[in-house]
Amino acid sequence: MALTFIKTLVMAAAIAAAAAPRASPAQSSDADFLAAKEAAQRGQWSRLEGYRARLAGHVLEAYPAYWLLAGNVERADPKDVQAFLARYPGSPLAESLRRDFLRALGAAQSWELFRAEYPRMSGDDVEVTCYSFQERLARGDAEAGAEAHALFVSGRDGAPSCDAVFAALAADGRITEAETWARLRLLAASGNVREAKRLAALLPAKRAPNDKTIDRIARDPARYLAHEKVRALDRAGQELVVFAIARLARGKPEDAAQQLAAWAPKLAADAVSFSWGQVAWQGALAHQPSALDWYARAKGAKLDDPQIAWRARAALRSGDWKQVLDAIQALSPQVAREPTWRYWRARAQRALGDAAGADALLRTLATENHFYGLLAQEEIGAAKAPDWNAGWRPGAADLERVRAFEGIQRALELYRLGLENEAAREWLWAIRGFDDRDLLTAAEIARQSRIADRAINTADRTVQLHDFAQRFPTPHREALAAAARQWDLDESLVYALVRQESRFNAEARSRVGAVGLMQLMPATARWVAKQIALAPFKPQMLASPDLNAQMGSYYFRRVLTALGHPMLATAAYNAGPGRARRWRDDRPLEGAIYAETIPFNETRDYVKKVFTNAWYYHHRLTGKIASLHEMLGVVPGAAGDSGEVVANIP
Repeated sequence: MALTFIKTLVMAAAIAAAAAPRASPAQSSDADFLAAKEAAQRGQWSRLEGYRARLAGHVLEAYPAYWLLAGNVERADPKDVQAFLARYPGSPLAESLRRDFLRALGAAQSWELFRAEYPRMSGDDVEVTCYSFQERLARGDAEAGAEAHALFVSGRDGAPSCDAVFAALAADGRITEAETWARLRLLAASGNVREAKRLAALLPAKRAPNDKTIDRIARDPARYLAHEKVRALDRAGQELVVFAIARLARGKPEDAAQQLAAWAPKLAADAVSFSWGQVAWQGALAHQPSALDWYARAKGAKLDDPQIAWRARAALRSGDWKQVLDAIQALSPQVAREPTWRYWRARAQRALGDAAGADALLRTLATENHFYGLLAQEEIGAAKAPDWNAGWRPGAADLERVRAFEGIQRALELYRLGLENEAAREWLWAIRGFDDRDLLTAAEIARQSRIADRAINTADRTVQLHDFAQRFPTPHREALAAAARQWDLDESLVYALVRQESRFNAEARSRVGAVGLMQLMPATARWVAKQIALAPFKPQMLASPDLNAQMGSYYFRRVLTALGHPMLATAAYNAGPGRARRWRDDRPLEGAIYAETIPFNETRDYVKKVFTNAWYYHHRLTGKIASLHEMLGVVPGAAGDSGEVVANIP
């Protein structure tokens, strides 16, 4: 690697620093830091070096130094990079720089430096991992081939750095042609077309699938299947048909099932069972009544956890508790231990007559503070209210000690400057490994600094020592209570929505443009403004907690009136009224089952958290324990639908 790129900038930096206007540190540091960030974004390295020198000793001094190194990592002096990593160990900047440094070293095949730094890497990065395989294979590490082979056959996405590793293993016969076809099938079915085409280079040229055909299938799988000649298929032809069926299933599982039934006689048995697994999975996601039948046709296929989980969800919607239990038992041990599947396993066992086994599972779940923990408490008659006054409170010495951590200091300063993405990352890295007392101390520091999001999320992480008042605060009480009264909503549900949407930050703005306490999109807000005759309306008005709460609550009330159930309205608030309505079953569905079978991961998690929030806020605001089962209720079936139009609600 060349001598430091940074050192060539010293003269220019000195000139820039001398020419820069002078001001007191208190007046200039904010402006200097923000100017340094802009210089980094523009690639103005000599200007950035000047600001780096000026910010020496500042709490955020690591940032300009990081930007300078990360922006030129291929040309940076390794000693400068290593000095930064040593100065800021355990920080997100150090870990990002180490990852980029290792990528640059791997690309340059600077194996001695790579070998020294790689053991210090935290986390997993497949590109760096494959560079490590390259380095180990180059020095004859006997175990590297077996580990790389395991990555290959797992079907996990790779990186360009893996190509040379896999090619070397294939050349040595340690990756067979059959294994290559199996990996290509997994990659193509998952939609990773680019890597599937790269992988095809490992196959004999005469037997490899054609790139143009792969692209054609990706664009229009139905057209390919309709026009492909029905003939005896070679392996490439079989895999292309499997890919087309899997691709078609993502949007039209019923059509894919029909195509698969027609093509099955031309396909190998393993290709047929694999394809039924893909069709069944997509059918379950689309709530197709035939999904369980399609899963039955996939017998013998090796299904992954997401496919198996959706078999369990399809069985939940059909009320087939035997299949629910069978599916959960087929999950990997790690996934089966998740609260979701422990709860539904208990419900299945109870439905099938094993009350003792169900109660044993539920008793363990009932000690945990989450959606399924609350349901488990009710199932065994052990629902209990949190003690809002019994939370552990940190003392002055605790606050001083935790506030002294560099990561906490950097996060607080970044929040003060409005750089929330960088601040949140610093905060999350700083609290890694904190015990319950330190977590609650950090949460109190965040609360005192008016960073409600960090206060709530940090308090949420405790395992045994809790402060529920910190987890479920009640800011903006006047605005939220008034909005709930105005639109005849349960105040606890309004609080639950706001906690999930913005963590009570009136100035919150999402990456897609949602604004304020209830995260209203400007277009939705304009629609609401017309409905409530609010004129003139300007988007900047959404920063007002009172107005945002009023408008968001009105929107929720309109959706609730149109859909007729809090579960549907909550799902609609996240994913839209049309989707929430389509996710119903033909018959009435237990609210917990509706929530569990929402096909969008984000919305499924959102709905569970909102109702969990509402349970806690109901007690905090009224002093009474609610039944979560009753709050979830029964979602009406689509059969006999009144047909009330929701299309006009954004």
